[in-house]
Amino acid sequence: DVYRNTWFDTIYHEHVDYHTVAPFEKLFARAGMEVIDVERITPQGGSIRVIAQKQGGNIKRDQSVADLITLENELGLQRIDTLRQFDIKISTVCDRLKKLIHSLKEDGKTIAGFGAPTKATTLMAHFGLDEKVLDFIVDDNPLKQGLFTPITHIPVLSADTLYDFKPDYVIVLAWNFSEQIMQMHKKYSKEIGSFILPMPEPRVVS
Repeated sequence: DVYRNTWFDTIYHEHVDYHTVAPFEKLFARAGMEVIDVERITPQGGSIRVIAQKQGGNIKRDQSVADLITLENELGLQRIDTLRQFDIKISTVCDRLKKLIHSLKEDGKTIAGFGAPTKATTLMAHFGLDEKVLDFIVDDNPLKQGLFTPITHIPVLSADTLYDFKPDYVIVLAWNFSEQIMQMHKKYSKEIGSFILPMPEPRVVS
């Protein structure tokens, strides 16, 4: 899911390992174990939960293991060229978002951000979303309010600020909560401005 959806911003210091299913076969075998089941779960845009038992255990191997290994092979996740293509995909998204923002700024539009998760630091740094682009960022977490973003030093404020300053557009930096954010702030999109979803394809949502 991270590869397919270009969720590159989930890659940062707290997440030091990135796995596919196939290598786990060898990893567990060296420890006298075997993979018997794999679940695709939602955290961080798409993760896997791998279940193993001692070799020769009582639980029958689930079809999910073979299915996911087949999918990984089809996507070419075992090839270095696939990672190079991943880089190209990221750059394409970056170029399209920058083009959209440049057009809005030329028209004199104001832009804020919504959400200050760790992944936003990666996204903002790579996409050039600095203080020249974002006037401020809002977040529902009181622990983040009154602070500043790393690198760019953009102030993080309460979500109520959207209705005080009324920015024309809001880039959803916490994209994994985009549906909830837009649902909670229908008043903003109905009365003030529009949301921008930066990935996997930059688009404006009114």
